Amino acid sequence: MGCWGITAFESDAGLDAKGFIRENLPEDGKLELEKILEGLQHDAWNAPPDVMNAESHTSPMALAEIIVKFLDREVDSLDNAGAWAEKEKKFGAVTSFTATREVVRWLRDYLCDTLNYAMKGAEERRKWGGWFQKKDWHAWQNHMAVLIGRLDGVLSAEGQSLVLFSKAEPNEKQETDMGMTMQQSI
Repeated sequence: MGCWGITAFESDAGLDAKGFIRENLPEDGKLELEKILEGLQHDAWNAPPDVMNAESHTSPMALAEIIVKFLDREVDSLDNAGAWAEKEKKFGAVTSFTATREVVRWLRDYLCDTLNYAMKGAEERRKWGGWFQKKDWHAWQNHMAVLIGRLDGVLSAEGQSLVLFSKAEPNEKQETDMGMTMQQSI
């Protein structure tokens, strides 16, 4: 496995997870975080490693980056372009993305624990958390903190069922300051 940057999408592990999620996008366009996470957890290649390993690029990190793309309505940037990718399922075809508070909390805690174990390991034995350059170590920590913060924002919404994305018409939705789409009450 290799990486060429600090984000999950700049690593083999992250791109493998993104590809696995793409292959399992639902035909009806209704994406559910619980089903994605369950699939990743049961896949031998993409199963999340123990947080105590403090791996810098994981499938949960890729999943958090995908959630942020949906929150920021940058879904099309997740799809590959070109003739070679025409038959692939498209994230852009997703019409809704929902999650339970419990699963968002699990994902947030996983990232937080991974970051904490990486920082502890850097203090005890692994200079710069295993990164070759100090600047990458600091940039990765910051990136993880941003992902955790975005998930905290999702968790600040009310209710057990959370809408991460919806292709509702503009007059049918309102944007919140955390980038989530919340359906207006009728």
